[in-house]
Amino acid sequence: MSTDTLRRSETRARLWTATTVASREVLRDPVLLGLLAFLPVYFIGLWGWILPQDPVQAEIATAEGTSTVTTDFVSLMLALVGPVTGALLVGIAGLFIVQRSRGIDERLRVVGYWGPEILVARFVLLAGVTAVVVLISLAVTVVRVVPEHVGWFLFALLLAAGTYGATGVLIGLFLDRMAGVYLLLFAPMLDILLLGMPLGEPPSWSRWLPGHHAAELALSAFLAESVAISHGLWGVAVVAIFAVLSVLVSVWR
Repeated sequence: MSTDTLRRSETRARLWTATTVASREVLRDPVLLGLLAFLPVYFIGLWGWILPQDPVQAEIATAEGTSTVTTDFVSLMLALVGPVTGALLVGIAGLFIVQRSRGIDERLRVVGYWGPEILVARFVLLAGVTAVVVLISLAVTVVRVVPEHVGWFLFALLLAAGTYGATGVLIGLFLDRMAGVYLLLFAPMLDILLLGMPLGEPPSWSRWLPGHHAAELALSAFLAESVAISHGLWGVAVVAIFAVLSVLVSVWR
């Protein structure tokens, strides 16, 4: 076996160990586990159950531009509640992972782990949490209403969760848990649900909010005949920007 192969194998083993150690800390947090297990079913299911099925017309982004779509209020709300749920939960998970792993990071450094290895392990763990939350959110949503384009709606859920997951990491580096949780409860609701609701004319500055493109893609995938893929591309750029920022701040702090 070559030296490069041995080195890669050792790196994978070290990353696996660092991720496993961080995962155990997450599993010991009953608040986070309760949110991950319970909130998607409760939040999305509750909206789908209590909302009226009154017909509504909304301006939805499509591949050709913007068109007026006739739908029902339940479908319109579920198109945004799914991304909100993912953003909220993964954002809080990012916050918890950063704050719970501080002591572990110091112990790993003592035994010879590098900063980049610890950082990669942290993001691998957050990616796993994102996958679980997004799949549960999608499953609960389709029980009530099936989106027009399930694949693109799943991608919108990933964009919303990824954006606020990286945001949660950033917030966790600067704020304590209580303040960070309140901020991550409020921000996705305002960004994606309230300002993303296509029943009025949102302020022009709302287009610069981090969840704007994920919300537009979710609405388009859920309700329109053709998907506004441009919002997906912009959403990927937003996730990349926030991920890079969280990495840089984590390294410099």
